[in-house]
Amino acid sequence: MKKSEKGVTVIEFTLISTALLLIIFSIIEVGRYVYSLQVINDVTRVAARLAVVCRVEDQNDISALVIPDYAPGGLTAANIVVDYLDDSGNVVIGTLTDDAVFSTISYVRARVVNFNYQYTGLLSFVNLTGLLAVPEFETIRPRENLGHHRTSGGTSSSTDC
Repeated sequence: MKKSEKGVTVIEFTLISTALLLIIFSIIEVGRYVYSLQVINDVTRVAARLAVVCRVEDQNDISALVIPDYAPGGLTAANIVVDYLDDSGNVVIGTLTDDAVFSTISYVRARVVNFNYQYTGLLSFVNLTGLLAVPEFETIRPRENLGHHRTSGGTSSSTDC
């Protein structure tokens, strides 16, 4: 007695192709996540660079300037924090434009805080909502001119970002 095996090929193809497509789309989604982490890291680098060459009065403007068009969805200026640090790495407190406080600034730190990456539908089961907390990225750079440039005549001028 020979059994009919019609349709078995279609079932095998369906099972294997479903598993294969799930793996391919998962790899793409993880790749997007890793790319987004690199973009976030680059945002902190650019923010720190702007903070060391721009005036301290522009501290609140820097966050909005550094977010590129290709940034991960949901990344806003509220997620970017720029701090000015003293020699021991503590945040400088006070009016940053005051000469006594301004002279204590040695480093600039830019961080991305409180940002959650939103997975698309395929990997949304990671946290049921698809949100994954991104670790804090930070970049620390030494103080450069903080927007004040010395001219050849011995006087100084300042620039805006």
